[in-house]
Amino acid sequence: MPVPPPEPGAPPPRPRFDWRRIVRSPRGAASLAVIAAALLLWPFAGFSWIPWMIGLGALVVLRLLRLEGLLRGWDLPLAFLVVVIGLMVSTGPWAWALAGSIGVLLAGLTQLPWWRLAAVGAVLCAASGIGFGFSVHQDRIELSQIQAQAGDLSRAGIAEESGDIVPTLVLAITQSGPDPDLLCAVLTPAAEEQLAQAAGAPDCAAAAVLLHQRGQTTAESRELGMPRGADPRLPAPAALVLDGCATAWAQTAGSEIGRVQAELVDPNQRTYLVTGFAPCG
Repeated sequence: MPVPPPEPGAPPPRPRFDWRRIVRSPRGAASLAVIAAALLLWPFAGFSWIPWMIGLGALVVLRLLRLEGLLRGWDLPLAFLVVVIGLMVSTGPWAWALAGSIGVLLAGLTQLPWWRLAAVGAVLCAASGIGFGFSVHQDRIELSQIQAQAGDLSRAGIAEESGDIVPTLVLAITQSGPDPDLLCAVLTPAAEEQLAQAAGAPDCAAAAVLLHQRGQTTAESRELGMPRGADPRLPAPAALVLDGCATAWAQTAGSEIGRVQAELVDPNQRTYLVTGFAPCG
């Protein structure tokens, strides 16, 4: 049926927006591709604005140098390509695969009934999503290991000589105020957990506060029965047990953890860390 001509004086019909007209040209298709890639990679880069600022800077430089004419309008796709490269540097291969899979899925959904492409995109999203989740899990494990190693190095830097370990524990629970850092710094994570369980506290810091409240009643005995530690005339032993059963430590923390087990961490400085506790004889 032929379309009737517009009436005289009537406004011309508004042109309809057509995506196909944009993607028909290589420049338009490339622009949409790099913009979609940048938007898909952006969440995996932690929504960092730095790549976008670099891309904007590249666009400004191209315009200031008046290269848009030489590039024949390709300056905008090049600027977004810089953004994509910056986002790829901040992410990993699994993020690239997941972003590409999402792009394939969206391309299939927007071109329905192109079900085959949408199905391929869905399968790729599932596979790359599993790989991306596994890589994130591995990164978290590596981060926890690095933090644990950093904690061990920090503890090793403030380890005590063998003759000062039990006095340090006694001081932490009998001084004027609770000091979780003083008490927990010389303990390994395993010793912290054992101390928290013996004190009935959720963690070492809470156990330090609880033991300090109990230790105020035994403050007068803090200098009694302190073990001497390793003999300074002999090589420092790799491990030793310090008997704190006759000190305020055992009187406050309990005889179940009255004996302090320590391991050597620095042979040159002859310093030790507490690795666990044992009950009094």
